[in-house]
Amino acid sequence: MDFGRIYEEYFRELQRYLLSLCRDSRIAEELTQETFFRALRAAEGFRGECEVRVWLCQIAKNAYYTHQKKSRR
Repeated sequence: MDFGRIYEEYFRELQRYLLSLCRDSRIAEELTQETFFRALRAAEGFRGECEVRVWLCQIAKNAYYTHQKKSRR
C-alpha cells in the first residue's frame, strides 16, 4: 500500500468530508491528520473488501465521533 499516493489522492477529500461534519477548519485539519495516522497503523488489516476511500471515510467518521465524545467531557 503506497501511503504517500493515498495521502496525496485523498487528503483534500477527507478534509472536506470532516469539515462538513464539524464545521471548523482547524478541527477538520487535525482530524484529517488523525485519520491518516490511524489508517497507517491499521494498514495491515485492510483486506481490500471496499474502496480505500470508503475505508478512510469510516476511519475519519470514527475519529470525529471520538473527538466529539472527548469535547463533551
